[in-house]
Amino acid sequence: MSEEMNMLSLEPLRERWETEPDEGAKYQRLAKAFAACIQENDYAPGGRLPKETEICAALPLGLSTVQKALAQLVEEGLIVRRRKIGSFIADISHQVPEVHVYRFRDPATGDLMMPFTRVLGMQKVLTAEYGPLLTEFGAEEVLRIDRLVWVTGSSPAYSSFFIRCEHAQAFPDSTDVQHGASYHRLLWEKFGIRTANVRHSIGADLLSRQACEHLDLAAPHVGMLWDAYEYDRQGKLLLVQRFELPRGHRPMEISEGKPGS
Repeated sequence: MSEEMNMLSLEPLRERWETEPDEGAKYQRLAKAFAACIQENDYAPGGRLPKETEICAALPLGLSTVQKALAQLVEEGLIVRRRKIGSFIADISHQVPEVHVYRFRDPATGDLMMPFTRVLGMQKVLTAEYGPLLTEFGAEEVLRIDRLVWVTGSSPAYSSFFIRCEHAQAFPDSTDVQHGASYHRLLWEKFGIRTANVRHSIGADLLSRQACEHLDLAAPHVGMLWDAYEYDRQGKLLLVQRFELPRGHRPMEISEGKPGS
């Protein structure tokens, strides 16, 4: 009886499906409709999804379309599957939403180390001043957040985080309360935005004037520039992160997964 009471109604999903723009692959449209139901609390954590065949009959859609949409939602952490029991809405309040987590690796032990961050400042900047780095935003201005990133016992790296101005309201006005904050989590909680894919660009180049000042380096200084472009499911650029690492810095890598996975 409790399982039946916990079974989700397909009516909210059907309504979301009807209002979701009919563009792209059908499974992506279905995944977006599901995500909207979860974000708007139509589907609460722990709710049990109907069978795949029932979802097919309700919309209607082919079985492969439903299976691909659910697989995508599992990958994004929105639903969880329990063997021989079924699929359930995940409790995202107890999960780290980042698909791609930036971590440092200890060169001696090989262990991954989660970094600390300290916000130095926030300001709106003109994308034209940054050339190809910010072209894909397709906007005149973006918000730039500068941070120091480090792990215990290591000198810091310099990081610049660029997001769309319309997403600035997700972040507190005071930089003091942003130290150590997860911007991915803030974007998810405010706008329901998640990163689906990341493109990287890495090379040796001159570090910026700001990086040299905050890292106490004599300019000019050649180090490593690591640019990470993060996109949503539809391929829209969500944010850009630039890491500036001086010569001899501790190795850093991208771990494609959540902490502990």
